[in-house]
Amino acid sequence: MSKNKRIDPVWFLGPQGPVAQQLSNYEMRPQQIRLAQAIDKAFEQSSHLIAEAGTGIGKSFAYIIPAVSHALKNKQKVVISTYTISLQEQLVYKDIPFIQDACGVKFVATLVKGRSNYLCWRRLEQARKRGPTLFDDSAHIDLVEQIRFWALETQDGSLSSLQFVVPMAVWEMVCSDNNTCMGHHCDHNNTCFYQLARRRMFGCDIMIANHAMLFSDLALRQQGGKILPNFKLVVLDEAHNIENVAGNHFGLRLSNFQVGFMLNRLFNPKTEKGILATHRDQVSMALISKAHQQADTFYNEILEYRCSQQSSGGNGRVRRPNCFANVLSGPLIALGENLNKLAKSCGDEQDRLEINSYGQRCRDFAAATHSFVTQNIKDNVYWTEVGWRHSNPRVVICAAPLHLGATLRQVLFEPFDSVVMTSATLSTSGNQDDSSDNKSDGKGFDFFTSRLGLDEFRTVQLGSPFNYSQQVTVYVESHLPEPNRQEGEFLIGAVAAIKKYLLQTQGKAFVLFTSFKQLNQAAANLEDFCREHELILLIQAKGKDRSSLLDQFRCNINSVLLGTDSFWQGVDVPGESLSNVIIVKLPFSVPDHPLLQARLEQIKSQGGNPFFDYQLPEAILKFKQGFGRLIRTRTDTGIVVVLDPRVITKNYGRAFLDVLPRCPVKIVKSPASNIPENY
Repeated sequence: MSKNKRIDPVWFLGPQGPVAQQLSNYEMRPQQIRLAQAIDKAFEQSSHLIAEAGTGIGKSFAYIIPAVSHALKNKQKVVISTYTISLQEQLVYKDIPFIQDACGVKFVATLVKGRSNYLCWRRLEQARKRGPTLFDDSAHIDLVEQIRFWALETQDGSLSSLQFVVPMAVWEMVCSDNNTCMGHHCDHNNTCFYQLARRRMFGCDIMIANHAMLFSDLALRQQGGKILPNFKLVVLDEAHNIENVAGNHFGLRLSNFQVGFMLNRLFNPKTEKGILATHRDQVSMALISKAHQQADTFYNEILEYRCSQQSSGGNGRVRRPNCFANVLSGPLIALGENLNKLAKSCGDEQDRLEINSYGQRCRDFAAATHSFVTQNIKDNVYWTEVGWRHSNPRVVICAAPLHLGATLRQVLFEPFDSVVMTSATLSTSGNQDDSSDNKSDGKGFDFFTSRLGLDEFRTVQLGSPFNYSQQVTVYVESHLPEPNRQEGEFLIGAVAAIKKYLLQTQGKAFVLFTSFKQLNQAAANLEDFCREHELILLIQAKGKDRSSLLDQFRCNINSVLLGTDSFWQGVDVPGESLSNVIIVKLPFSVPDHPLLQARLEQIKSQGGNPFFDYQLPEAILKFKQGFGRLIRTRTDTGIVVVLDPRVITKNYGRAFLDVLPRCPVKIVKSPASNIPENY
């Protein structure tokens, strides 16, 4: 096939195409072909596309093929961005190699990672040389030596390929950093892992990134820089996460731990270790001590404010500027300036770069503190957060845009010819094959498009090829008390219902909660029950890794996993291991979070209805995500249980059931009812 010839998705995915010839168990999926055609058309006509594609369609093939076709035909790069690492790895190590073999045309796809993921040879040498004065922990010096031996063998030099755990306090001193990079002047330029990765990126056709990397690039482009080479076509998979990721990149967060870590990295007076330990510059030492003191003063005032707010039911929101005395920015700026002066006197080039880098970091932290105190970023919401780590308070100052629409138009939708956004959960209407060329006809996408500020776009909504009517049954426990009115009674009834359904499937269940408080209360009531019935109870808790919990769940067939927010989406457990998904409460966001509170206030001030315009559609989309955990393949079967009676008792409740694919819904009207009524 000629390199500039367009790849026809109908041919490629059809019964006589390369995919069918490569796979012995191939089944043509009309929805997959329709999705590929819609994406191909959007690229061809330079339009934006919102594509809801049900589970099992094969979204990745449907967007990779048009992406490759247009990248080769027009000699322009295409970015494919995902939210989760697991999907990135699936694309890079499974889907793309298959398509490369099948289509008969050569193209280059590369995984794009941030600079800090790569080892820097110069910084590694410096860390080895200065180890005794640089690190507080002697074990860290040994780790640097392990990293050196790994570096001599590794192919890509990235953090993910390390076979042992490296604390960030160590990795931060050896990873590639923009402010310390010498570029082509570096002796290691030809073997630099980051520069090699950049060369692959500039020479590729398809860039596989994650949303965090993409929005880092978009934010930097606002300031005249960039991370990624030029591109005009973008595919955003798992697109329901766009608003949250973008909000993180166009807002600010700075904690007392971050400031303290940076200052101690420069020089820790208790251990007398740090970057400046060999310099013993008395002015720097005094400025570091001053910055430590003022950081304590600044964050202690915020901690007192937060504690006083909590006692009166406050949520940490800071509604007006200059509520706090900014005693921190000045010392950080003074320290930064002194570090730059000190750097000029350094005879060692790497030392000079390192110290200058920390000078810039001081100025960045000072600017963030100033922005928070003065609230000088227009249309942002400001708040504080407090947590605890080993009995030490972690205090965070935060800001985020009230509405991202204008920003996303400026950095994403206007500069790029075509942005394709796809996910299984973008529409608040039922799963039905439908498509349109404008907003007014795009059924159910109003909430998603309004949050992103999209005005002109196409839509396509495609149901799953799975036979849900045969594969899943939904049970609704309509007799339970409403959770928000009778929380204690609801939990008692909910735990009893959970036990009933766990026995029905012999575990093999996700139990999805909306808060850790409710999860922990339920866990305490389920421990003895699970032990008695030989069910392995896995509980999501702070400090527990989600991946290890999932591995345990997959390996133990009769296990029960209690999870909160992160288990509602991005979790794939095909087969019998997951045969039961129990949704304890409808996933309405708690309206007292400062950012959500501000957004609801804005909707109300503009004459809208906060519940129906925001809280309800957001909850419906998350409900779809929770339901979607169950059926992952054509052979999966199981039940979904809804314990929240509001899907039956409230007028809006029907909207939750209407978004589900067609399947039997059985209403349980009393705890003793063995014969539920069909709904």
